[in-house]
Amino acid sequence: MIKKIITGYIKTLTGLHIGTGEITETTDSPIYRNVNGDIVIPGTAIAGALRSLATRIAPYLGYEKCIALDENPQFDKNQQSKLCNCVVCDLFGPISIGKGSEEGRASKLWIYDAVLINDIKASIRDGIGIDRETGTSSRKARAKYDFEVVPKNSLFSFRIALQENVSEKEERLLSCVLAEWQNGRGYLGGNVARGVGNIQLKDIKVFSINLSDVNTLIRFLKEEDEIRIAEEEKDWLERNINEARQQLKDAMDIADNEYLYNSFAQIDLTLKFSGGFVINDILKSFQSGFDFCPKIENGRFVFPGSSFRGILRSHAEKIARSLVTLSSSNERDFLNKCPACNPFADKEDPLTSCNVLFRKYKYTHKDEEIKDNKLCLACQVFGSSFKGSRLYVSDGEMVNSPKIKIMDFLAIDRFTGGGKEGAKFDAIVLWQPKFRLRIFIENPKEWQLGWLMLVMKDLKEGLISFGFGKNKWFGKATIEDEKIKVGAISEAFIPQGLKKGDSYEGIFNIQILKLKDLTKNNNNPAELWIREFHKVLSNLKRKKGFIPASDTYFKRDVFELYPREVKL
Repeated sequence: MIKKIITGYIKTLTGLHIGTGEITETTDSPIYRNVNGDIVIPGTAIAGALRSLATRIAPYLGYEKCIALDENPQFDKNQQSKLCNCVVCDLFGPISIGKGSEEGRASKLWIYDAVLINDIKASIRDGIGIDRETGTSSRKARAKYDFEVVPKNSLFSFRIALQENVSEKEERLLSCVLAEWQNGRGYLGGNVARGVGNIQLKDIKVFSINLSDVNTLIRFLKEEDEIRIAEEEKDWLERNINEARQQLKDAMDIADNEYLYNSFAQIDLTLKFSGGFVINDILKSFQSGFDFCPKIENGRFVFPGSSFRGILRSHAEKIARSLVTLSSSNERDFLNKCPACNPFADKEDPLTSCNVLFRKYKYTHKDEEIKDNKLCLACQVFGSSFKGSRLYVSDGEMVNSPKIKIMDFLAIDRFTGGGKEGAKFDAIVLWQPKFRLRIFIENPKEWQLGWLMLVMKDLKEGLISFGFGKNKWFGKATIEDEKIKVGAISEAFIPQGLKKGDSYEGIFNIQILKLKDLTKNNNNPAELWIREFHKVLSNLKRKKGFIPASDTYFKRDVFELYPREVKL
């Protein structure tokens, strides 16, 4: 029987992609729809995201760790399978290791499909990989793809029913997960690291049903919607969160917390363009008749998070490679401590990608877990196909009303001095737009924060360009109104240079700082983090079998290309 019902709305803070795994004539990856053609988030997708977060929070509440977190789970060889009895498996239904088990228990939760309730239409996004050597689209890698998304500010219904056998500690754990979603740190679907899938749970309401009363039971059996006979518990979430904070265990008492959710850093910033800016929308350009047209979704201009993220990664790689180059004596020395691969480089290409190296390694080590020490530093932060990213970048929301200019371009024939035939094109250009973006990194290490600080510094100084026409002085930007929110589940995970704050969001202690406050003196937090990054770079040594085949830049002696001292 149903004990409680939790309702609310899922609001998309960015675009959202819940794929079907199929390819259509329209797109490489359409979004999920039910038999009536309605756009929905399947209950299984919601359940999976909730369960994953609950699994990684539960040990900090003093509950047994789920076997899903074990790299090599052990079980009785005389049994075909062993069910996990942790609190997460009790709530969501147990998982099994091994094969052939007929045991099992149903979930204590009924999680309904979330149906789109406002009148918003889906759109199609194009993605492209960036070649690390040329800075243009990676044609060799054929990294062009597209996928369908539900735009920002879409609203979906949300409903969970709890059975009467749900315990108090299970309710407490569920409340911790829902609190993360309530604070805008929920992620659903695919491509979450590339700007889509960030959601917020709004208007959470909890209703209790007392079926021990005969009259209530009769009404329950007659009613189509159980909420009509339920009583609202207005303090359910807050009460459970307060109790959860009281039972948080110290991180030092928990072994192997690498896979748990223990901290986060969130950087919010406004990207301000000094001139023209275009991220081309192929479909809109075709519909409008212009060769280049800015990305538009739901009637608003959008800066796709994937475009922002791609440039961030490329620039972060450049910083790391430049610093390692200064301490390298020759090409082989550089390759042995290369900090960043080229994600699109094949086996014999310069800066061979970690994906290619791991694919080869997997032939002889099929069951081995992928460890960070075998990945380059860039893949450790930004992810690879063998290990997902912990850094997410949101779509950019326009926060001003820029001018819109229609501009014509014509290439010049180098022999005649006149216009080159067939080389004329035009573009709709946003002039001096501003976009609000967010960078979110889960369980950040101090060296990773230091690396981000160096990228933020270059952004602040206008050294990074975005979008079409960089050589035409388009895409030049700086940042403003930047701030960082740091959250930690215990003091052990607060980055050095920071102290425990007085504010909480869910079970996380948080503090909000302006980035300029991190750089006031020589012992500021940002400087400490940057020192950690330099220390990691200086100690980096690639594992045998994971060294790139060659490098793009070391064609002659390193001292001829990169002198240690340059006189101006």
